[in-house]
Amino acid sequence: MLPRSPFVGIVLCYIAGILLSEILPVFDQLAALLSSLSVLLLLFCFVFYFKGLKTAFGIAFLLFIVSIGAFTMSVFEKNNDANIAALSEVSYSAYEAEIISLPEKRSKTVRYEAQILRIKTKEKWVNVDLKALINISQEAAIMPEPGNKLVIHGTLERPLAAKNPMQFDYRRYLSNKGIVWTDYLDEDSFQLVSVADHSFLLKQWSTGISKWAAGAFRENVDDDEAYGLIKAMLLGRRDDLQSDQVSDYTTSGTVHILSVSGMHVAIIFLVISYLFGWMKQWPMGKFAYLALIVGLLGFYALVTGLPPSVQRATLMCIIFVMAEVFSRKQNAMNTLAFSALIILLLDPAALYDVGFQLSYLAMSGIFLLYAPLNSIFSPENRVVKFVWQISALSLAAQLSTFPLSLFYFHQFPSYFWLVNPFVIAFTNVLLPAALVLLLVSPLHVFWLQWVVNKVVCLSAYLTNMAVAVPKALPGYLIENLNLDKVEVTLLYALLFAIWYAYHMRIYQYLKFSYLLVLVFATYSVSKSIQIRLSDQMVVHSVPRHQVVSFKKGSSLYIVSDRAFKENIDAYNFCIKNYATSREVVKKTFITVR
Repeated sequence: MLPRSPFVGIVLCYIAGILLSEILPVFDQLAALLSSLSVLLLLFCFVFYFKGLKTAFGIAFLLFIVSIGAFTMSVFEKNNDANIAALSEVSYSAYEAEIISLPEKRSKTVRYEAQILRIKTKEKWVNVDLKALINISQEAAIMPEPGNKLVIHGTLERPLAAKNPMQFDYRRYLSNKGIVWTDYLDEDSFQLVSVADHSFLLKQWSTGISKWAAGAFRENVDDDEAYGLIKAMLLGRRDDLQSDQVSDYTTSGTVHILSVSGMHVAIIFLVISYLFGWMKQWPMGKFAYLALIVGLLGFYALVTGLPPSVQRATLMCIIFVMAEVFSRKQNAMNTLAFSALIILLLDPAALYDVGFQLSYLAMSGIFLLYAPLNSIFSPENRVVKFVWQISALSLAAQLSTFPLSLFYFHQFPSYFWLVNPFVIAFTNVLLPAALVLLLVSPLHVFWLQWVVNKVVCLSAYLTNMAVAVPKALPGYLIENLNLDKVEVTLLYALLFAIWYAYHMRIYQYLKFSYLLVLVFATYSVSKSIQIRLSDQMVVHSVPRHQVVSFKKGSSLYIVSDRAFKENIDAYNFCIKNYATSREVVKKTFITVR
């Protein structure tokens, strides 16, 4: 596969370099050292190439890619450290910020990303260039809009670090987005100031379009559940989803469709290419087809407000269509790897984004596993064939993502195979229809708008109904599943071994899969026995609570104040992952005054 997909090897080496930077000792000259090493390896590449030493050239080139990956990540981390130092070493009483994202409603606050422009020291205002996450109380009389500038009295704080074993590292999560500061504002701690015209800026323009799109959907869609689903899928904003809806999508294994990702862009891309693929037969039709695809995908990206996930997915699809237009032959995995390389060159920390990982794994699974799965059954009936193709597509994506999903979310939806084909079919109608609704709503053609609106509402209703089915079935969700990084690696190695045996038609390679199953089972069982036999006491760090846990066998005894027992969110955030990692079956709360 690699000779026909050279970018697969290149991007894997680049990823290896990013991961390598995490274990390298940190010092001031690390980036300069890695830069010098990259230049030296590049010189070796030229020497080996012109001397005709192919093997030496290949090794030197791959090491060069590894060093570039380590260099870009070290520069990213260095910039984060500089942002931390910029405010940690200065005394200031106020700062000026510009809102750069659409509002995100939380339970009690509204969240914004902001660019910090200036800080006020004792002597004067000092210019800075930092990103921060700002939370404003929902009780505030004034809510800023993207592009507004605020003067905020007070200082920024570092995000909370993970202080409990296996706790979600919120500080690291934000750091990978280039955000190292946060703040909480009440209505008396900030004021709006005059705003310059930023309408010519792409980001400001896109947020305005996204706000208009939300209003257009609200005007056309009366049902609250349908509106919440459409707003989440098309605009990437979950603030109007109901809690029961989110629960249904989680337990059915389809929660990923509530976040704008590569899958959404891919669906729109496939529908557009199916409807307008005939244009490529014209003399200059390929270029018109390319312009149409880029224009419509660009419009969709603007509608979403240009979040990083959509930028990545749009770039990926544009690269695919350009490869189709300008090349006689293309390898899907090679094009996919090329798009990943471009994204990681621009933002190496995207590798740590769960959405990035799941999107590319799902697309890889579809490209590699769909054909073998689809060939298992070849029905002649068109309806049965369509259902089977969607089922095979869903299963391919699920197989390629389930080890990582278990690692992050510790649960497995038992009936994903039942629900996913229907959800994929309905969303293949919902997404393009909702986009068409936005395009026709300014035309004020009543009958056309009415027809498109009915299609959108019906497909949204059917999607919501489909994901609600598993909760009526027994054993719909298997929870508290614990996989570590070794087990995830073994599962992916097993999947690759089975695929490679099929791809090469050399079924003796299946012996490696048997060996991997044996290694996985041995490792998992021995790990579980070790966990079960080891008792442990942990003093947990929970804000406003005092909590100590004692693990004995498969039971966890939690000694805490009475308020913590009733604070489910605090338990889920600080202790739940730890309990899952220790394979706790039963937990008992012991409250003290």
